[in-house]
Amino acid sequence: MNNLQETLLFPVRDAEARKQFLFACLTVLAGYVIPILPFLLLMGYGASIMRQIIEEKKSPSMPEWQGSDWSEMLMDGVRLYGAQLVLMLPLFLIMGCGFISMMGGTMTMSVSTEDSARSLVPIGGLLFFAGMAFLTLFAVLALPYGIILSAVGPHVVAKRSFAAAFQFNEWWPIFRKGLGQFLLSYVVAMVLSFVFVFVIQFALLTIVLMCIVPLIMIPYSAYLMLVSNILYSQAYVAGREALPPNQELLPVG
Repeated sequence: MNNLQETLLFPVRDAEARKQFLFACLTVLAGYVIPILPFLLLMGYGASIMRQIIEEKKSPSMPEWQGSDWSEMLMDGVRLYGAQLVLMLPLFLIMGCGFISMMGGTMTMSVSTEDSARSLVPIGGLLFFAGMAFLTLFAVLALPYGIILSAVGPHVVAKRSFAAAFQFNEWWPIFRKGLGQFLLSYVVAMVLSFVFVFVIQFALLTIVLMCIVPLIMIPYSAYLMLVSNILYSQAYVAGREALPPNQELLPVG
């Protein structure tokens, strides 16, 4: 992996980067008022930074918001968000089945107190344990599935195509060759998430500190999205460069 410190600090590296990061934070803030659209713009902005890594082989930097093509950023954001949402649907389905089964089982057993309805108890118990099984399956699959899908975003950005997310024969070899890098990138992203959770829990200890929680969440959300995408893009480049010459996918310019 490239210089990790440089990657972690690039959004606030200098005065100009901090200025552009402020715009990213304002975009997150706008998302509390306008649904979805600001989030898509931020994802598209992140895609422009990912291309610095994937196509231009540059160190990550914060491009100017003012000089960017906002329609292109929006399309990049739509492609990224749509691809990740569709590929996450199987996990969402498993989780939904788990919650619905558990709630159905609990409700069935709660109305089975009368003698005439006690025959429903086994059905309620079966539904409840089926829900537990679905949620256990979700917990088992979530980690490896999340690691695998970390290769999808960079591939969608590199190909500038929503359909690229489903070209498994193209991005899977890249993921396999860069597996160690993708694992490390995922671990770093998870550590950043755990640090944030710890800070939030600490802030919730007092009423005074609770007031700063929104001030923490806004920049953190922007920071984690940008840095995670860069980490996965660096892993993607490492995996692509490790492919045999006849398999290497040339960047789309």
